[in-house]
Amino acid sequence: MEKFYLEQLTIIGVGLIGGSVATRLKRNSSVGKVVGVGRSHKNMAYALEAGLIDEIATDIRSAVANASMVLVAVPVKQVESVLHEIKLSTNAHAIITDVGSTKGDFTRMVEKVIPERAGFVVPGHPIAGSEKAGAQAADENLFVGKNVVLCPLSQTRASALSAVRELWQSCGAHVSTMSEDKHDKIFSAVSHLPHVVSYALVEMMNRRTDSAELFDFAAGGFRDFSRIAGSSSEMWVDICRANNEHIVDDVESFIASLETIRELLKSGNYGALQRIFGAAAAARNNWASKQ
Repeated sequence: MEKFYLEQLTIIGVGLIGGSVATRLKRNSSVGKVVGVGRSHKNMAYALEAGLIDEIATDIRSAVANASMVLVAVPVKQVESVLHEIKLSTNAHAIITDVGSTKGDFTRMVEKVIPERAGFVVPGHPIAGSEKAGAQAADENLFVGKNVVLCPLSQTRASALSAVRELWQSCGAHVSTMSEDKHDKIFSAVSHLPHVVSYALVEMMNRRTDSAELFDFAAGGFRDFSRIAGSSSEMWVDICRANNEHIVDDVESFIASLETIRELLKSGNYGALQRIFGAAAAARNNWASKQ
């Protein structure tokens, strides 16, 4: 099998994800040149000095001009304007992929802004990350053994899908494909809802009159559960906006579970409560044993 190789990868948004892709491909000698675009001069200067990228482009159009592939790794609310800039590029055959955690909105934006390039678009979502951000957080092993989901459009060319699949495999990831709606429904439950719940717990504690004392005595369990509430609130509001319908459904389902537990606590039905906790513990431990 011929080794995966890109003449030029253009990364729009050289942060944790984009920077980690760049450093892994460079280590594997899987890319000839990496061109970066970003809003923060300090971040881009670091990316260049650290060797994550080979060149800083002054604008998206020039960055895309000679690209073999374009990796869009910006917050959800910036994607549409990025696609408008890509549309103005004369390079009509560059493969375009993204790393967002919602796929239905990205697909709709592609169909709205660059429908003529849909054959070269492969929406993607690497299931990896941390609370850290920026090029300094780049980790060449970030995707090793992790899942990446690709949600090709009906118009996506097989060659484009294959290239993006090989990019992620070169980063050490396991790649699967599914429809954008199935993706958004799944990740609403396993990623978006947990963030909403974590934010809600911390907000509830913070508005209590004894919040200072609560935080003073919080330990490992709270630290683990609340970790994701340390993520960018702006980014997660954008995700909630992008995947609103599925998240609302899951929040309502979660509220129903809490209401059941509340009624069991009020009635003192600890046998039923233990059955719920036991089933949940078994499901969680079964999942964890496979990781």
